[in-house]
Amino acid sequence: MVEVLKRQNTLDKVARDITEGRSEHDRAQVPGFAGLAVDPDNNRLHLYWKGTPPQRVQRILEKLPGGVSADIVPSRYSKAELQQAGEKLLKDGKPIALQPASGVPVHVTSMGGANDGSGLRITYDGAAAAPSLTAHPSEAVNESKSKEIKEVTERLAGVKTSVAYAPVADSDPITDLGQSSPGPRRELVSSNPTRKHDTAPWYGGSALKNPTGGICSSGFPVKDRNGAFLLSAARHCDGAEGYWQTWEGAENVGTSDRQQSDLGTDTVGIALHGAESRGFLYDGEAYRTDGFAKRVVGYGHNNVGDYVCTDGANGGVHCNIKITDTDIGVAGSNGSWRPITDRAAVSQYSPDQVAGVNGDSGGPVFAGVNNYSDDEARGTITAFEKTTTCPSSLNADTVLDGHVRTPWCFTAVYYVPVYQTLQTLKWTLVTG
Repeated sequence: MVEVLKRQNTLDKVARDITEGRSEHDRAQVPGFAGLAVDPDNNRLHLYWKGTPPQRVQRILEKLPGGVSADIVPSRYSKAELQQAGEKLLKDGKPIALQPASGVPVHVTSMGGANDGSGLRITYDGAAAAPSLTAHPSEAVNESKSKEIKEVTERLAGVKTSVAYAPVADSDPITDLGQSSPGPRRELVSSNPTRKHDTAPWYGGSALKNPTGGICSSGFPVKDRNGAFLLSAARHCDGAEGYWQTWEGAENVGTSDRQQSDLGTDTVGIALHGAESRGFLYDGEAYRTDGFAKRVVGYGHNNVGDYVCTDGANGGVHCNIKITDTDIGVAGSNGSWRPITDRAAVSQYSPDQVAGVNGDSGGPVFAGVNNYSDDEARGTITAFEKTTTCPSSLNADTVLDGHVRTPWCFTAVYYVPVYQTLQTLKWTLVTG
């Protein structure tokens, strides 16, 4: 797999040159660009373009690194055209209710341009006023309703669309375990910081007791615009009075800074009471006791086909998760709309066929670099989909809150690109 990642790094550099270093969303500013996909298994780049690529791009493709090949696939629409079409289905930054001919309005659960530029891709779930996490209509009902919604969206957006039923992705809502006040700060009792009982300076990927007592993950260490250290976390994990503690030992970590919070990126900054956060991420299994962590060396943008890792506090690290979609809007189970989100799912290389576990919300998504010795920040976990039976390795004794609730495993994850969070909140990433 190390050789595959080396090829991936090379392909990502080519992709960065083609897109002029732009983020997943901002690539729409490249005229004619529709999308791209890297294929590190075959050392190949697939480029989707409306019209003829400019000479700048053609020169890049003529001088590819040794062993790399590429193909250009004509696209029906450019990325810019699909973004503009999608905006016609939004009101006040959220999707409008879609009214099929034979029923009540439905709720859009995801929307974005297809990576190959073929049109918009839309998923929906239930009534617009009350999206459901559990309702599963029959295939016949889904097929009939999807055809009706397709007609509506194509008329409103003016482009080809593909429509499918898909319930709201699970955001692992916070769980009230009766622990909402931090009490007086105590001396730290752990001489060996670990994922489940971290100490200052705080690392990413640590297990936190969220303000209502459930487990969530710390995200990337960051600094705010004034240079103050923060530890990022999922906004949907916040609640009560905003006090965060270590999962084991209940030591005080910090307080949610509501001025350093954003609903669209599902992110909140934890103010660390004068302590520092450091540019390292815990690695390995959630229950690991040697405190093993790797440094964060920077951040990168995401490409369809990239292999990445999730670093959740409750279920540990899960690697070789493959990016399937970039720059799509996704509905949260708390009623929010996350307009710029990426998705990754298990691949043939995923050891346990798990992308994450409940309680991993807020955890980092990273790509292994420098022979897997360092981490490149890619995003922050916001939701999961596609439940699966947990393997024997993820049980009540290995998942940190496994004796509180039954472990719940997933094969796909949604995450907000780290660049988008940094740009929105005016943060800088703390590196190791």
